[in-house]
Amino acid sequence: MQQTQIKTEVSHLSDYLKIIERLKEDYPTGPMLNNPTETVFLYRGMADESYKLIPSVFREQENELDPEEPDRVVKNKTYCAWASEKKILQSFIQEASCYVSLPSNQLLQWAEYAQHYGAPTRFLDWTGNPLVALYFACKDKHDCNAVVWILHALNYQGLSAMQFLGYVSPLEYKDQKTLVADIVADILNGESRNSDIEYPILYTPYYVDARMSAQNSRFMVWGSKTEPFEDLLAKEEYHMSYIAEPTADKCYGDKQEKEFWYRLTVPASRKQSILRELDTVGINEKTLFPGLDGIGRYIEKKYRLDYHELLECL
Repeated sequence: MQQTQIKTEVSHLSDYLKIIERLKEDYPTGPMLNNPTETVFLYRGMADESYKLIPSVFREQENELDPEEPDRVVKNKTYCAWASEKKILQSFIQEASCYVSLPSNQLLQWAEYAQHYGAPTRFLDWTGNPLVALYFACKDKHDCNAVVWILHALNYQGLSAMQFLGYVSPLEYKDQKTLVADIVADILNGESRNSDIEYPILYTPYYVDARMSAQNSRFMVWGSKTEPFEDLLAKEEYHMSYIAEPTADKCYGDKQEKEFWYRLTVPASRKQSILRELDTVGINEKTLFPGLDGIGRYIEKKYRLDYHELLECL
């Protein structure tokens, strides 16, 4: 009997690539052929499997009121407790204007810069390169299991594009990049019509430096709702399934057009070993972060002792 899964665990690079290739076969770009020029899947790797798919500006933190009473916790906005989202972006623009030549009203481009350089925004980073996502899943928090999310970009865009019809009429429809710019500007300026944009929107940013190109960056920008992605789209019908032992028969139907995400976990004990494997195929700090700081971090990680890896060498 076929074994169908909606999430699975990977311990080696070869396992990871095998699963992705299997998913690509089961979820092609079209019924007749797989378009080799299309980016079918996007990926996001996170070092702790408990992390949610939510932009930094919407994140919350829990603080204990009394260490002796662990049940007494209070939730606070991590960044928006003291200022609005627009105020945060305006502060970035004010500080960064001497380094970036952009008009202050080009909010989408400024938000892209803010996201890239670590300021809180409503953007979430994805990548078109599965090896990059696996690297970010393994690079930190070696005491936690990691997660890699796989998103069928074409299927998801088919769902999210329907909401544009409530935002603009077909006669007003612009290219997606311009439409995203309008939506971000409306949200930051408090315009009411952005309430039609409930689901995050995918798009490819302009690569403002070599790191974004090296990491094959994609962005997902949130609309009117501020919940994590997996809570907004929690329905089981959206989960892709992985068949570990597929048959020779293939079919293309509603399933291949509707389902769009899958979850992989990486055991904490395998992170360092997978980083070594990624290094052999050119995925490391010095290639993903071009420059002296990337080289320094590469050397530090290369020679760092890991207990689980040490046991494998004995």
